[in-house]
Amino acid sequence: MNESARQQAGAAKSMQAGLPAGGSPGLSEIRIPGVWRGTDWRLEASPKVWPSGHAALDCELPGGGWPGNALIQLQQPAHCHAEWALLLPALAARVRQHAASLGDSRMGQLVLVAPPYLPFAPALQAAGIDAKRLCAVQPGRSAQDLAWACEQALHCRDVLAVLAWLPELPASTLRRLQLAAASQGRPLWLWQALQGESHSSPAALRLRLERVAADSAAQQAPGLRIQILKRRGPVLERPIQLALSQWAWQPVLQAQAQRHARQSEEAAMLMQGRMTAAASATASPRMTEA
Repeated sequence: MNESARQQAGAAKSMQAGLPAGGSPGLSEIRIPGVWRGTDWRLEASPKVWPSGHAALDCELPGGGWPGNALIQLQQPAHCHAEWALLLPALAARVRQHAASLGDSRMGQLVLVAPPYLPFAPALQAAGIDAKRLCAVQPGRSAQDLAWACEQALHCRDVLAVLAWLPELPASTLRRLQLAAASQGRPLWLWQALQGESHSSPAALRLRLERVAADSAAQQAPGLRIQILKRRGPVLERPIQLALSQWAWQPVLQAQAQRHARQSEEAAMLMQGRMTAAASATASPRMTEA
């Protein structure tokens, strides 16, 4: 058998064994840090993925959750305000995990940059997030200054995540924020209006949110419609529907109930103390006369 025939025979045996000629690893076995493939978007979740807490959303997010080391752009109308209803389960789970790993419940800050309103502290407490973990950068500064604050927060080792409400930013600024999130291993949720939707973005994940009103005729509960505009995977043509009635108001109602119970208990203790003091004051003159 000549040399060319032997090479052909070896190549045939290698292909039958599922390996290319020469015994080198196939493309499916090659893993390069920082390089992802479209077929890998549903692989098992890695430590860098934060489960969102919403099963329907996790099924469509690469890795089964929020990317924990990337820029995430969320676009919503001015009246939507779905920030905490959407992110609270993931943030609460990560805070608990971080506190358990370090043994210190005070470590791990959540930085809010230019929030339109402050969250309801009792609702955060009911979900497991101490309001003392929040660090807010107030609005009123330029967009570039606020973007700089986001970048500095991502480089801080005590920060778990950054949530920012910023206007439309240049592509160069978005690339800098994406690079900071990826290099530091922290997520940045960037909330913006709908006008920036048609522009390209270096963000690893882009979503469009819209609240859905209840429809008694169609037996549809109030909810949140999520359209994935960009992800590291195939295009999702149909939007995701989340039922707000199942989870949006539960922490708020629980927090309000706990606060009312605490106020009632404090009022009862105060009244009991006043009654005890009044009884003591009434008994004192009688004892003196005796």
